[in-house]
Amino acid sequence: MAVVIPKNDSEESLISQFETTLTIRPSSNDVDEDNDISIDHTVLHNTTVNYTRDHSVVDIEELEENEIRDEQIPQFKSRRRYSLQPTEKLTKEKAYRIKAPHKDRVTSATSSKPGSKSPTPTPKSPSPDPLETYRHLLEPSPLIDYQLTRFTKTFQEFLGSNPHIQTESPRFVDSTDKTLILLSPYSAEHAFGRKWVTRSYLSTIFERPQRLLAACIGVSAAVTMFPFFYEVFNSTKRSSALSSHVMKVHGKNWPKKLIELCLESADKLDNDNIEVPGDWNTGDIYLTPKTINAIEGVLGTIETSIDSLYGKGEQSHNLVFVMIRPPGHHSHACLPSGFCLLNNVHVGIEYAFEKYQVTHCAILDIDLHHGDGSQDICWERAGFQGDYGQEEDDELEPTPRDEYGKRFAKYPKVGYFSLHDIKSYPTELGYATRENIKNASTCIMDHDLNIWNVHLQDWKNEEEFYKHYQTKYVQILNRANQFLNQAKKQYEQEYQEYLANSAKYNKYLLKPHLYNQPIEKPVAPPPFKPLIAISAGFDASEYESPHMQRHGINVPTSFYATFTKDVVKLAKIHTGGKVVSFLEGGYSDGALSTGIFSHLIGLNNDDEFLWNQTWGTEQVMKELVKGCKKNWVPYKKPQSDITIWANEVIKLARSMMPNAILPANYIYQSQPPEEKAPPIKSPMKDPEDDRKVLRHTRSYFKKISK
Repeated sequence: MAVVIPKNDSEESLISQFETTLTIRPSSNDVDEDNDISIDHTVLHNTTVNYTRDHSVVDIEELEENEIRDEQIPQFKSRRRYSLQPTEKLTKEKAYRIKAPHKDRVTSATSSKPGSKSPTPTPKSPSPDPLETYRHLLEPSPLIDYQLTRFTKTFQEFLGSNPHIQTESPRFVDSTDKTLILLSPYSAEHAFGRKWVTRSYLSTIFERPQRLLAACIGVSAAVTMFPFFYEVFNSTKRSSALSSHVMKVHGKNWPKKLIELCLESADKLDNDNIEVPGDWNTGDIYLTPKTINAIEGVLGTIETSIDSLYGKGEQSHNLVFVMIRPPGHHSHACLPSGFCLLNNVHVGIEYAFEKYQVTHCAILDIDLHHGDGSQDICWERAGFQGDYGQEEDDELEPTPRDEYGKRFAKYPKVGYFSLHDIKSYPTELGYATRENIKNASTCIMDHDLNIWNVHLQDWKNEEEFYKHYQTKYVQILNRANQFLNQAKKQYEQEYQEYLANSAKYNKYLLKPHLYNQPIEKPVAPPPFKPLIAISAGFDASEYESPHMQRHGINVPTSFYATFTKDVVKLAKIHTGGKVVSFLEGGYSDGALSTGIFSHLIGLNNDDEFLWNQTWGTEQVMKELVKGCKKNWVPYKKPQSDITIWANEVIKLARSMMPNAILPANYIYQSQPPEEKAPPIKSPMKDPEDDRKVLRHTRSYFKKISK
């Protein structure tokens, strides 16, 4: 439908045209305004209107001075990694003991059978140990809605106000065809903790928990368009950073050192000291004790996503989007980088191999920045020494190397295929070393390496962009297809060799005297079992902040739906349709909300291309990001399709993860300030006549303000 809005529209909407799949009617306009968020870096291109959340927070001149002084690019990578030897011995059991006592569970918001996913019990706590002293610092936020109670209620109100959706909305015959959206509520626990910094400096910290609200808006936008195409779940499972699938990727020492640094950060922050090692970039990486909560929550959510891909019955989903932070694709095996502490996608692949025998995985990375950490770990998986890889004392299962430094390539075998801006970090001018540029431009499909990098180009309109897409960008899909095809052929060849060797071995058993030497029993190759993973970064969006996207290279919002739909097609050829997508970058409200909206519309099992061009317009983005403003209030009487729809989307999003709704100047503190008692209400006198006593009325306050 097309709706033309009059110029004098009372809602002051900027929308001139908008198409929805369904006619949506407004539900209740009651909202909880107690907690609001106000840190946006969204800047609209080619417009005089700047929809930042709170103009008072950012002083542009100070911001630019801070960026010159403390550039948001890690400089410590030019040196060797920080010493990763932990000073205190940590075991998996001790790591579990520092968790706040709460039962792990996964809860559903839109499932027809709430609670269908059985809870995972927390390991029993053994006898106390010294780490118990940190327990009070690790108590999760009381705002976490473990059961998604608020969202479930708001979603039911939405459906109740629109009964026609029950009959008109498209749906799948098999509920497992729905896309699973996994939320990680502990992700908001990782927050900036240096309470002494200025407001302008704080505004340069892009990777903050408030990102999750904008991400929730993107999720809600997709859910309102196709309510029966998605399942929204809260994953409250927490897993140890000392799990085998984590240490196989990151070694024995870095996960332990990370936990140690998080615990030590409490005293350092209380004493106004930088909490990370001196050779780290303090503008990118920060830590607090509650970062442990976020890390364990992320790892638990990653495991839940893989379990959901290979589960049975109602727990099985072929398509999963994992909404987690901090991101992971810059993290090397033994060096954190960018905003990344652990490499989420590689940990997920290792878990899929350990538990479900996934032998091959193609990573498709569409973040604006090259995933140097993900690619470096692929070199390690191929048997080579990574740039910042595991050394001998890090390795969980050390194996010898040949004279050229290569060892046998173990399973799982991983291909890395990236579309990124070669001008941005880690190859930004001034910091672009020869090695970084070579790494971000590597293209090789041999020697157990399957790596292909493609660089984004300028474009003037979407027609020109999609010419680039069809001729250049599609290469990463083609190379992923080549990797999986070759892997399957290699398995078939190895299996035929195994059958031939088995026949020889059986003959040897019958008549060993006919053979000059013993024949060893052949070992069957592991069955070919592939997976496709997306490193879904949205900082290449046309609506990303220019402070993050400094070189004018971006993609239209429709790209995320187009590319993702093509990935789903590729998955139906190779993996039985299984795709897992992990949230990476995206640092402005506009980029995250519209990018995730588009991505989820593409990440579904419908054979039709469902994205509508009007959904990605600047005007739609402006309506969505209003929900991230401080003190957001819904339209009282929305009349147009867009304002009715935006109201419902924002209400759903704000109910989805309430602990991510934080003030602009929110900083973690180990000792939260005591809440002041509310003032005692007393009658106030008229300033013009002290004999009169008035109530607290609007007219009174208007009077004294004149």
